[in-house]
Amino acid sequence: MREAGEQDKERLLEYLRKGLHDCLYFYIDVMNYGIASENMKVWIEEEQGEIVLAVMKYYDSFQVYSHSSQCKTEQVLELLHQYPVAMISARKDIIQQMEGKLVDYKAEYGVVYLMDKYRKIGENKKVQLAVQEDVKEIAELICSDEELGEPYTVESLTSQLAERIRTQTGRSYIIRENGEIVAHSATYAEAEGIAVVSGTIVKAEYRNTNCYMILANYMMQELVKEEKSAYTFSLSAKMQDYLDKVHTRCGEYGRLVMKTGKSRT
Repeated sequence: MREAGEQDKERLLEYLRKGLHDCLYFYIDVMNYGIASENMKVWIEEEQGEIVLAVMKYYDSFQVYSHSSQCKTEQVLELLHQYPVAMISARKDIIQQMEGKLVDYKAEYGVVYLMDKYRKIGENKKVQLAVQEDVKEIAELICSDEELGEPYTVESLTSQLAERIRTQTGRSYIIRENGEIVAHSATYAEAEGIAVVSGTIVKAEYRNTNCYMILANYMMQELVKEEKSAYTFSLSAKMQDYLDKVHTRCGEYGRLVMKTGKSRT
């Protein structure tokens, strides 16, 4: 593999676009940040002048994408020796190929959904757009949940949420009760016409209220106004049962999480 440069950006985006729902974060990050930045690197493998495999390192994680179900995962393993990241994410079949070769990582599999249905709720004074001063409290809330917070530390998530707000590549919506944040949902990545929704959580003692319904539908309402297609990911069988009733499955994904590591979802 070779490290990609800015001259590769447009052809890489064209390659990713053909399998968009299988490489959403990869595509949006290249759209927003280009090929390389302080926290990002991209490598590509080519055959006869055509891209056949691409890997992006973002903070402490890899995103891997190939059109082929038999991609050269040994190339990814070589990169891992140089950059032992805490997490690798890719389409389900790619992670399955790598799973048995990485004993220090555990595999998890989930579903990608196109969020194509929502309930119009109009204006709602409960929902607030989060600002930089809110991000540490949001990160603490997310990391209090074992499944949702597993890939993170409070410090790394605080940094990423703050960066997205600062660069306008993501946003967080919150609900407060008695001065504390009790519900949160966010776009973890956004570009023109597209958004990935994640980090949705309601504090345990408020889960029997209408906080989730208000927050989820309010965010979808805003994204629809902006003509953005929204996607979300789910590892939880219980959550998948719910999402199957309201949204459309469009892919399957997997991730390998270092057994002692923390990173981005």
